[in-house]
Amino acid sequence: MSATIKGSAQFDGIEETSSLVGLRIKTYRRDKKWSLKELSEKSEVPVSTLSKVENGQMSLNIEKLMRVCTALDIDIMQLVSPAASEPSIGLVTGRRSITKQGEAIISRTENSVYEHHAHDLSHKVLAPAVIEILPGRSPDLLKHHGEEFIFVLEGRIEALTEFYEPVLLEPGESIYIDSTMGHNVRALDDKPARVLNVSTSLPRRERSE
Repeated sequence: MSATIKGSAQFDGIEETSSLVGLRIKTYRRDKKWSLKELSEKSEVPVSTLSKVENGQMSLNIEKLMRVCTALDIDIMQLVSPAASEPSIGLVTGRRSITKQGEAIISRTENSVYEHHAHDLSHKVLAPAVIEILPGRSPDLLKHHGEEFIFVLEGRIEALTEFYEPVLLEPGESIYIDSTMGHNVRALDDKPARVLNVSTSLPRRERSE
């Protein structure tokens, strides 16, 4: 199903997004006044690996990325979503964002390809993305702040959640979850699947309360 992702501009964005993830990790690490060694000890990711990631020379698989997020006390979407930032306190009106075909920003994990929409808006409360889920892998459960809506566009998926039995979802079906509960999805039938994913994230000040 990778053929559904078109446009060389999108693939040019893959390296750009990977570099941005590394830059954000470095920024959050420095905010905590941690050395690379300290982040390595807390995340159990080698110093040499973290150094290469921060300098845009390599990317992390999803498990290591989650360990880094846990160590830094941040949501994974703060790293992988373009223009990620804290939601604004005040009411924002009159804004809009249009993403034309071929304009979505692309990022990859070990078993997924993300097409990020509305990437030109900062201070977003919602992070919309179309995700291509690659087959042949049983993913670990992930946790992050906020809530999440998943709508199946193509293929069949199995939705995995921490407190419920796995559920099979087909095109036109959806699931809405509390993202602080362990969750993930996997493609069935040895075929890729595509879903619309809309997630939210709580402001950092709310996490410490």
